[in-house]
Amino acid sequence: MSSDTANIGASGHHEGGPAPAAGDTRREDRVGLGEKLALGSGYLPVFLGNAAVNSIAMPFYQMTMHMNPSLLATVLALPRLWDAVTDPAAGYFSDNLRSRWGRRRPMIFIGAILQALSFGLIWMAPAEWGDWGKAAFLLGALLLFYTCYTVFSVPLYALTYEMTPDYKERTRVTAFAGLFNKVGEIGYSYLFPLAGLAIFGGVITGVRVVGWATGLIFFGMVGLLPAIFVKERYLTRISAKQEKIRFWPSLASSMRNKAFVVLIGLTVCQVLAGMLASSTDYYLIVYYMFDGDVATGSLWKGNLSVGYAIVGVTTIYPVNWLANRIGKRKTLSLIFGMVFAGAFGKWFFFAPGNPWKILLDPLLCGPVWTALNVLMPSMLADVCDDDELRCGKRREGMLGSIFSWIQKMGFSLSMLGMGIALDISGFNSALGGAQSPESILTLRLFLAVSTAVWAAAAIILLQFYPLTQKRAYEIRDALEARRGTV
Repeated sequence: MSSDTANIGASGHHEGGPAPAAGDTRREDRVGLGEKLALGSGYLPVFLGNAAVNSIAMPFYQMTMHMNPSLLATVLALPRLWDAVTDPAAGYFSDNLRSRWGRRRPMIFIGAILQALSFGLIWMAPAEWGDWGKAAFLLGALLLFYTCYTVFSVPLYALTYEMTPDYKERTRVTAFAGLFNKVGEIGYSYLFPLAGLAIFGGVITGVRVVGWATGLIFFGMVGLLPAIFVKERYLTRISAKQEKIRFWPSLASSMRNKAFVVLIGLTVCQVLAGMLASSTDYYLIVYYMFDGDVATGSLWKGNLSVGYAIVGVTTIYPVNWLANRIGKRKTLSLIFGMVFAGAFGKWFFFAPGNPWKILLDPLLCGPVWTALNVLMPSMLADVCDDDELRCGKRREGMLGSIFSWIQKMGFSLSMLGMGIALDISGFNSALGGAQSPESILTLRLFLAVSTAVWAAAAIILLQFYPLTQKRAYEIRDALEARRGTV
């Protein structure tokens, strides 16, 4: 018997019955339904922290309060520079935190309360102020909110990666994160139309009421669930015993991990595509399909988001099933192929005529968001094992924080890109539906071409991802031979 085999037997790896078949999930690796739901619920405020801010700020500050679109886009993007400091700091602090409640849960608990209170402040800018006054207020409120949001989201990501050491069960766990992302996607585009209801007596009052209600209910109450009901698997066996993680060496070594760099590359492609295409569909719907009718266009933007959400929910199980049979990398490549086809469809879907045709767009481009929400966290959990094998420490917080910052930067840069796209196209909100043909053509090209380039680049990058299912199980066996099971 080899020493590795002896160590596995000594750790209890195969105790309590015969060893499972290769690739099967062991009973002790499975996560209960209640914990999966509690963990997944935390991804509802994670989604809203990015999507709700942008989806309300654009029609509220630009379409209602008439801020310059480039100035607004810049203000929405600037806090992500601050995230470059706060995200790694939160990951570093979480990896090194030692408390009776764990490394992740105390930060999630505190972050949920603080982000709930700070979200409501974003919508309190005085309407009578000029553009620069509103911009200064919004920037301060966003910096406060995103700091609190980081305290919540970074340890939540790390907790997700720690839920199970099994390659397949990780995808089942992150499927619940994907589910709650889609729950958020169903409703977030209706937040601004909801604020416009006559019951509020005006859009400005409506946005403030809806904003505070969203903060207290979803960022606060829902955000507390992972901190209360999820256990930390690595609390006693590894994290409480390992040496303190050093910030700069940890950051540098993370960027030398090939699998991690590929995932970062995929996210960068997503960011660049978002810079060129995000919210362009909104402007095409309002100003091209509905001649500048903001109310009707916003309603159809909401319908489109619901279409994406429905496709997303219905494809969670197929994505999960496919990934656990052909592998996560091949599944993502297949789905990006659908996006490439969908890029050409956007040229025809977002055009005047029957508005229902825009609901064909989610059929081709909707599954990719499910795949990214479900598979990318699962793949990053595999990278955390690979990282432990290389450096001997669990550093989910550091790895997750780098990944998180790039993702969040993408949401804000998409707003900056939106402003740039509008300026390049010659868009003028004062013209309503009478935009120039050149302006509309430019926006249509931004939407279709950037989507196609993103899909092609992602397919190429995925060919260099080294962690197959077989390699993931080899890494796990090597880790358990070294330090036992968790």
